[in-house]
Amino acid sequence: MIDVVRGYQAEDFGPLRDLINAAAAPDRTMTDSALREFLDYPWFRPETDLFVAPVDGGAALAAARDVRVWARGDEIEPILESWGATHPGARDNAAARAVFRAALARAGEIVRERGARRGILQARCNRDDRRSIEILESMGLRPARVLLTILRPTLDHLKPAQFPPGITVRPYGVGRDEEAWVRAFNEAFADHWGGFMGMSLELWSRYVRRRWFKPEISLVAWDKAEIAGFGHFVINDEQNALSGRKRSLMRYIGVRPRWRGIKLGVALTRAGLIACRNLGMDSCISGVDSENVTGAHRIYEREGFVTMKQHVLYRAEVPLTLAVS
Repeated sequence: MIDVVRGYQAEDFGPLRDLINAAAAPDRTMTDSALREFLDYPWFRPETDLFVAPVDGGAALAAARDVRVWARGDEIEPILESWGATHPGARDNAAARAVFRAALARAGEIVRERGARRGILQARCNRDDRRSIEILESMGLRPARVLLTILRPTLDHLKPAQFPPGITVRPYGVGRDEEAWVRAFNEAFADHWGGFMGMSLELWSRYVRRRWFKPEISLVAWDKAEIAGFGHFVINDEQNALSGRKRSLMRYIGVRPRWRGIKLGVALTRAGLIACRNLGMDSCISGVDSENVTGAHRIYEREGFVTMKQHVLYRAEVPLTLAVS
C-alpha cells in the first residue's frame, strides 16, 4: 500500500538504488557512485525535483520519478526530461502514476520559475515495455521519436581511420578544451530533431572530471585552431566489472556543418573503436536517432553496428491539463 508521495530525502539513497536495480534487472546495475553522479546534475535538486513512493511507510520504494532541465538549459521554451522506475513487484501502476503527477506539477513550476509560458516534457521507455507505455500515455504524453540502441558485438576487423588532409586528432584536454568543445557540440547537433541535444558548459565541465572519463578515447579533430569534430567514447570499468563485460560506449560522434561530407565522422568512429580495443574492450554500444538528419545510423550499420533495442521518446507540452483517474 502506498501511503504518500514525497520528495527525495538523503535516507532514500539506498532504497532508490535498489529500486533502479530491481526495475532494470538484468540489463543494468546501478552502483552507489553511479547514483551519486545521476543525482549531481546542473539545475537539479533531488529534494524538490525527485519524487518517491514508499511502501507501507517503510524504507523500500515502490516507484520514483524525477524531472530536470535538459539540453543547454537556456532555451526560450525549457526542455525537461523525466526519468522514472517502478518496482516489478508492484501490483498495479498506482504508485507510478502518483509520482508522475508530482513530477508533472513540478515541471510546471520549473517552467514558471524560468519565466517561460510553456515548455516541453519528454520521457523514454523501451518499445516493448507495455507497463511504462501505459503510464506515459495515461499521463498525456505521446510518442514522438524512435531511438535505437546499437551494438558492435566485436571490435575485431576494424577498418583503419583515415582522416582528411589538414585535420589533426588529439585526445581531449581536460581544463583546456571545455569551452571550444561545448561550442562545437552545440553547432554539430543544432539541427538534431527536438532540440534536446544541447550541452551546457556547466554540465560538460563536471562530466570531464568524472572518475571514468578517459581523454585518450575522447578524440578531438582540429582544423588549425578550430574543432571540426569529435568522437567521445566511454569505458566504465566499474560497470564492466559488475556485468562481466568488456564493453565501451560510443557516446558522441559529432561533426560541425562546415566539415561534413569529407568522412570525418567515419574516421572518428573508427579511431574511437580502435582506441577502445587498444584498452582491452571487445564490444561497443551506442544510441542513435532512427531518423537522424545526417543518416548516422546508416553509417554505423556500415561500420558493423546492429540494432539491439528500440526506445520511444514520448513528449508533451508543459503545463499539462490532466484527466487521470
